[in-house]
Amino acid sequence: MKFVRSLLLFSLFVAICFSCCGYGVSLAADKDIAKQEIKGKKKLEFWSNVRFRYEIQDNFNAKYYGSDPAQGKEDDSFLLGRFRFGFRYHLNKIIHLSVGVQHSEVWDCAMKDEDFYKPFFEHQNNPYEDSWEPFNTYIEIKNLFPFSIRAGRQLIFYGNKRIYGPGAWGNTGRWIWDAVKLHYPFNRGFLDAYYGQTMIHDPHHLSWSHRSGFKSVGFYGQFKLPKSFLGIAIEPFAMTKLNNHDLYKGEDRQVGDFDAYYVGARICKKDYKGFDFDATYIKQEGDSASDNIDAYGYHCLLGYRAKQIPLKPRVSLEYTYASGDSDPTDGSLETFDGAFGARDKMMGRMNLFHWKNLKDAQINLDLKPMKTLSFTLGYHQFWLAEEKDAWYLNKKTYRDKTGNSGDKVGKEFDILGKWTIPKVAEVQFGYGHFWPDEFAKNVASEKEGNWLFLQFLYKFSYGIL
Repeated sequence: MKFVRSLLLFSLFVAICFSCCGYGVSLAADKDIAKQEIKGKKKLEFWSNVRFRYEIQDNFNAKYYGSDPAQGKEDDSFLLGRFRFGFRYHLNKIIHLSVGVQHSEVWDCAMKDEDFYKPFFEHQNNPYEDSWEPFNTYIEIKNLFPFSIRAGRQLIFYGNKRIYGPGAWGNTGRWIWDAVKLHYPFNRGFLDAYYGQTMIHDPHHLSWSHRSGFKSVGFYGQFKLPKSFLGIAIEPFAMTKLNNHDLYKGEDRQVGDFDAYYVGARICKKDYKGFDFDATYIKQEGDSASDNIDAYGYHCLLGYRAKQIPLKPRVSLEYTYASGDSDPTDGSLETFDGAFGARDKMMGRMNLFHWKNLKDAQINLDLKPMKTLSFTLGYHQFWLAEEKDAWYLNKKTYRDKTGNSGDKVGKEFDILGKWTIPKVAEVQFGYGHFWPDEFAKNVASEKEGNWLFLQFLYKFSYGIL
């Protein structure tokens, strides 16, 4: 009954969103609005975006899979709203100032604020709610040196957002930084260096009034090879991920801090006669309390788009791996922790998996019926990399240290659609279904899971000479 009731609410929300979307079309066609489109940079630019998403979760929630979860409900439906607005001021060709605000809300969600308390942060880190937080608030200096410098609250993301990604699907944004970043462009690429701290999303306290999440110093570069080498891009990177508070427990139950060090590279090519490929490898070492970290992860993708066929179909194959801990008592932590990457688009859209102790084989089909409308279908098979390690939807609840529950977690099918109204609005909609396999049935539930969503985004910008 809960699922049926949620579908009725969802249908109402569909009607409201498409009504708003129709209003967006009229706005785009309005001559007065058309005159407000920014062509090039203005000295003063005002911007805003408003996003609403209605979600239905059947037999799972943000932290649990199956019936009778310890927190929240097994069947939930809720409305998410996110408001961002601000301005950019270009004092001259050298000094640029950006000031912004973000406010995130959730309505009718069974998960409570305290359910998102993170012991290793000593605060909530809430993916659904934030209260009037600074967003994209920084000063940037360009053209004064061979490099540019940006200091303040900002987003840091690169490439396919697997290593660094803002996690923009989350209502509050997964990774938002208070950082100083240097950007040095050259003929065939760039080199960036930064020092920063990640924001904790505690809706009851301004983030600048309490401690940050992780501290990090890092480098990310890109070098594009000559055309004789197909213009392949090589992107090396290295970074730290530190939480210098004694809030972590080792396998011997001793407490300590978290000091992780990453190094790796991405190699990719966007389009070569319809083909594209993307490969990333990353090694992680360091310490977590008394445990030595020795972990790694990688991702491979090969795709082909038939541009000459109607709907311009693109088929791609992907494989994602994150090492797991083979022995929970040997003082060596072999579970890979996915750096600062996005999560939502990577390992299934239902968000049941992290880039930890995971093998994910994936096939995708992308269709583009028209320039403003696209569809993506994806199918995943999930395994644990190590049977004695956890399913990291909830590492304490979904773990069999004997390994007797096997390694097959489940399969997931996703279908997503996106309709855009350029420079004005965007509508996304989708459905996901999860079939539990041996491990999930043993430690969680035999029931299948469903996910349904509709999202509406409205964008506005206005520049003054």
